[in-house]
Amino acid sequence: MLMRSPLDAWIALSTGIHGPDPAKLRRWQAERLRAMAEWARLRSPFYAERLRGLAARPATNPARFPVLPFTTAEHLREHGEHMLCVSQGEVDRVVTLSTSGTTGRPKRLFFTSEDLAATLDFFRVGMASFTGPGDALLILLPGRREDGAALLLARALGDIGVRPVLAPQPCPPQEAIRLMNEEAITCLAAIPSQLRALLKLSPDGRDWPDRLDRALLSGEPVPGSLREAAQAAGIEIFAHYGLTETCFGGGVECSAHHGYHLREADIYVEIADPLTGEAVADGREGEVVVSTLSRRGMPLLRYRTGDVARMLSGPCPCGSTLRRLGPITGRIERTGDGFQVVVPEKGTANQT
Repeated sequence: MLMRSPLDAWIALSTGIHGPDPAKLRRWQAERLRAMAEWARLRSPFYAERLRGLAARPATNPARFPVLPFTTAEHLREHGEHMLCVSQGEVDRVVTLSTSGTTGRPKRLFFTSEDLAATLDFFRVGMASFTGPGDALLILLPGRREDGAALLLARALGDIGVRPVLAPQPCPPQEAIRLMNEEAITCLAAIPSQLRALLKLSPDGRDWPDRLDRALLSGEPVPGSLREAAQAAGIEIFAHYGLTETCFGGGVECSAHHGYHLREADIYVEIADPLTGEAVADGREGEVVVSTLSRRGMPLLRYRTGDVARMLSGPCPCGSTLRRLGPITGRIERTGDGFQVVVPEKGTANQT
């Protein structure tokens, strides 16, 4: 029997909406988005200008979300500091992000202690979907800065009784195998290309550590071929979708592997037509657009991620009736008045 995603109970507790009821949750998110827009309009020079033409109460109905204008990666590059809604003294973590192949100014992202605490809370609940006391998890994910994704994950694991092991950087595949055996690792946290490199060392799984049977993958698309190779080695993959822009966390698969259960108490996800910006129906692919619902330092309102995906219809086999995001199938590259969808080999950003 499948365990229902624990994110449902977390969302119900965070929002006060039992079930949680999808329609009531949409209305709660609309109200949160309205409040977030007002917070940003009153405190940020960028949003004060951006939202100047809007009414003080722009949207309390989910159908009217599009009344808020989009924000883009270019806005982050050009106006990052002006998007701040708190003083620099209230910022606990600054991330400078330049994605491979991107030219021009890097994006700078600002997070307060409250923003980081919200991500830590999501990590605890999301990881409880498939880990628990008695597990030992090797973190191969890049980055070791304080309050970065890898160290936040390690803290969250410790809070739920999982023993985190931080791999050195760099960590060649042979060294990772040694660590897995030495530390009796049961689960990995890695980017897909790292797992692919490990699997090449033992394609049939014969030399894998006996106890390793799960892997959290994040930072790049997870192709079906990698899932098949991992399954042959006795490893169950749990994919995570998130952006540095969302303070790292976004959504994670449950044991049904039927889409990402979203962090709905903190972010709202839309799927929009890349050309018109109009909302597309569930089941149809479009551009993933995210809004943060509780971010204090640097809120994002209808941020165009450039990722291509669809929202899945119907309940999850685990029993959740909440929305789930389907797999990321590509990246949007704009070309004059049009666009093309490309599938990058790697999606991991460089952060400092």
